[in-house]
Amino acid sequence: MTAPATERRIAANSFTFILCTTSRTTFGITISHTGEVVVRGPHGTTDEQAVDLVHRRREWIYRQLKHFKETAPDDHAKELIGGTGFAVLGHGHRLRIVADADQEQPLVQHRWSERGPWLHMRSTTARNVEAAREELVAFYARTGQEWLDAHAPSITQQTTTPELPVKMSTRMRTNWAYHHQTRGLTLHWATAQLSTVYIRELIHRTLGLHSVTHNHLYERSLQTLWLGDLQPHRALAPTIQPCRACSAAVNTLHAENCSSALCARTGRQHSDCGHPDATCNTVWSGQHPHLTACIEYGFFCRETPDGYEPCDAHAPRALPDYLRVYRECRWSAAEQRMVLDA
Repeated sequence: MTAPATERRIAANSFTFILCTTSRTTFGITISHTGEVVVRGPHGTTDEQAVDLVHRRREWIYRQLKHFKETAPDDHAKELIGGTGFAVLGHGHRLRIVADADQEQPLVQHRWSERGPWLHMRSTTARNVEAAREELVAFYARTGQEWLDAHAPSITQQTTTPELPVKMSTRMRTNWAYHHQTRGLTLHWATAQLSTVYIRELIHRTLGLHSVTHNHLYERSLQTLWLGDLQPHRALAPTIQPCRACSAAVNTLHAENCSSALCARTGRQHSDCGHPDATCNTVWSGQHPHLTACIEYGFFCRETPDGYEPCDAHAPRALPDYLRVYRECRWSAAEQRMVLDA
């Protein structure tokens, strides 16, 4: 029975590296696209052996680290909000949060529309950052695999193994691509964001084939890849600020006459709801429900000479579009929030 691979981190002079031991019989050093030094060796490799190898290859390691520092991905986080941009095979898409009743799948690509390509995400998926990230990563892996299935055979025909398997992986973390003699060629899921010419270039370089594009453009494209860091919109971050109208603390009821309080049953102004008791008062969450809906669904607008027009949340002078909330959303008494009207 083959022993499982093991990993441990070792400090060596001015940096640390990862020692990965497997059933292999030789030693090797790789540098990940994030600048991580990885030493690979057989089971039983000691820390001293790994440090000695790193010391002997230190000049090569320093050259590679310098190169990766200059070409490392920006790795910026994307906000989970309507209008956020995502590149798919080199084509820009924008995220749109839709009502659960409008689609069954958590994430659906719409390539053709009057306002350009979109990625439609169900509202329940968008409210869970980790679930949204998993759906986006899986979408990129599927999309990239579809392209590989259609186009990779024409590339592998140029090699000595024309039937070489080529696949996308959601588990790779140290390389953009990896060529194994028996398991084939594996690409990182994030490479499905690249223009197809750069995917071809990556495959060509990994297989030792001729170049098909300019080096600096290819290197720059790798720097722009999003690696899965997804965050809720900054305005949705937890807050401890009290209600400005009645000074109610977070997670406490509004004052009875608070102008910001909504009726828990109807979502209308609590002071004018007409209910005879105080059981319909709402809890202050740290943010007005209408603003939360604007942020969650990407309802923003900006003033122009011809009036107000819809825009992305990140556009200059963007304002919450409360009128759109009133038009397209309804109050959910069960969830105590505004939800898209199916």
